[in-house]
Amino acid sequence: MKYGLIGYPIAHSLSPALFRAAYPDAEDLTYDLIEEEDFERAYARFLSDYDAVNVTAPFKGDAFRKVDVADTIARELYAVNILKKKDGRIYGYNSDFWALQKLLAPFAGRQPRPRVLVIGCGGAGKAAALAALKLRMSVMVANRDFRKAREFCFTGGGMVPLRLEQVPAHIGAVNILIYAIPVHIDLADTLPIEGRVVVEANYKSPCVQERCAAAGVPYVSGMDWLREQAVSGYRLMTGVEPDEERVKACRAQI
Repeated sequence: MKYGLIGYPIAHSLSPALFRAAYPDAEDLTYDLIEEEDFERAYARFLSDYDAVNVTAPFKGDAFRKVDVADTIARELYAVNILKKKDGRIYGYNSDFWALQKLLAPFAGRQPRPRVLVIGCGGAGKAAALAALKLRMSVMVANRDFRKAREFCFTGGGMVPLRLEQVPAHIGAVNILIYAIPVHIDLADTLPIEGRVVVEANYKSPCVQERCAAAGVPYVSGMDWLREQAVSGYRLMTGVEPDEERVKACRAQI
């Protein structure tokens, strides 16, 4: 059985290492990087050669538009990070959401309705915002492209869109800060983090991890997020139970 990851650029991806950790003795399960700048070429390779694939930036929306059947969460996000062949059709799923919901759940009961600010409205930001919303948290979404944040919040309902320049005026009441922009922006250096839980999507070059460590702030890393979505995603893709402990210990192998 052949599996892989579609995205661009993905040469740095840790997904192959996580897959090997998940199935250390399964020689019949392989995992490749399918790195194509053009989504259609990557998708054609999936159709030709693979049983299921993960999908990462910038192709989660493109992948959603290809599926025959999308699960409920993928339909709400208009994005999938798993494509799977089944019964002659292409199914789409979003394990980013399930990973974030599991990581956020321990913080859900600390206040009557924790207030969450998500910075970024790409695939990771949308998944994080929806996960928080379904945990009955109060959610704001700030984005450089305000129209994108507004469209997502109004479509999903129950969330408040913000412009990035509005963040300083609203962050005082925030309990959980989720930094879901894949690159560093100046705001990352000035965000008040003390007294908050901070979650970050970027595992390759985290933007707020050092500040959180210096301040002793509770921090959920992009690696935590990646490993959590790998466990649920690989289980769904292969139908084989992954070695969850090995996946979560994979930091030592990277």
